[in-house]
Amino acid sequence: MSAAALFGMEPPGADYAANPYPALARLKEEAPRLHVPARDTWVISGRDDIVALLLDARLAIAKGSSIADQSAGFRSTVTSRLRSVFAHPSDEIREAVAAVVERCVAPLAPGCAVDLVPALAQAVPGQVMADLLGIPPADLPALQRLGQDVLLSYDLDWAGRPATVAAAMLPAYFVNHWRHAPDTPLLRLLRDLQSAHGLPDESLSDTCSKLFVAGTTTTAGCIANILARLLGGSADTAFDTAPLRGVPVTPEMLDRLLRFDTPVLALKRVVRSEIALEDATLAPGQKVALLVACANRAPDPDGQRPVQSLTFGLGHYHCLGAVIARLEISTLLDRLLPLLPQMRITAPVAWREAWLLHEARSIRVAIGEGTHAD
Repeated sequence: MSAAALFGMEPPGADYAANPYPALARLKEEAPRLHVPARDTWVISGRDDIVALLLDARLAIAKGSSIADQSAGFRSTVTSRLRSVFAHPSDEIREAVAAVVERCVAPLAPGCAVDLVPALAQAVPGQVMADLLGIPPADLPALQRLGQDVLLSYDLDWAGRPATVAAAMLPAYFVNHWRHAPDTPLLRLLRDLQSAHGLPDESLSDTCSKLFVAGTTTTAGCIANILARLLGGSADTAFDTAPLRGVPVTPEMLDRLLRFDTPVLALKRVVRSEIALEDATLAPGQKVALLVACANRAPDPDGQRPVQSLTFGLGHYHCLGAVIARLEISTLLDRLLPLLPQMRITAPVAWREAWLLHEARSIRVAIGEGTHAD
């Protein structure tokens, strides 16, 4: 697929879904500032451009991609407190994550066959968010399906793309949930802030909905992609995972995995006021897709330090739950890596078909003593 044909109105195709990185590398080389007329969208793949634009107030976050209430009062109360809480997880949160990981990994024993995506990649962040938000276990599977629908709606549309139905259903659930959910520490904090600052129910229920989607879908995708890489099921051979055969996972190796295996290939923005680049002018109302997946793989300019990861964004809209996601992934890998030599992939890894998302959807393995993944 040529660079000019990327992000058009046709389906992405199986080859792109399984490994989009060769096509993205060609795009960065041939058209680092690509305008897609059919979508009136700029696709930006140069790292310097992406970093500058992520910090540029003339770009607004795409509708539905963040907490709806962006008022100064809400950001200085709820958003600020959530950022502080998630940036420094309490012992209670760390213990909860460890307990969830143990529950999910414990059934993986020699002789069993399992799909690691629902069993681990989706189960760990799903159960952690259910604990934080007081979601009944019986509700979780349906909510996770709706969350995946919301994630798909983030992608570019194309002819024949599956329809999504979660735009109204998931927020409606959390409107009711906010009123009746048990008083978990996180919900108690939100309710105290609501009482102290007279915040509307709609803002708090939307916050819970967005926390659930962000805390389950993208973390699940990142875990799935990492597992596919470690088990030899990824077509991307960007780096050697041999150092991960020892435990525990170092922060540097985790950073590298997060950079190379982000499930969100691009961050979407909308132009507020005109932005002039060297050979392109971004006009008000136009959409922008910032290919952080390309920026994450840019070569280190001085060879002395790793490239800063943009997986969790940058600046004003840096992901609230980045530290929690890192905690979940590192805790799971520390527990799982000793078991990986016993796992063998039994079917080709299935990948989500999407333009701006890259995610392993099924990783079927058999577990046996002495088995070694290719």
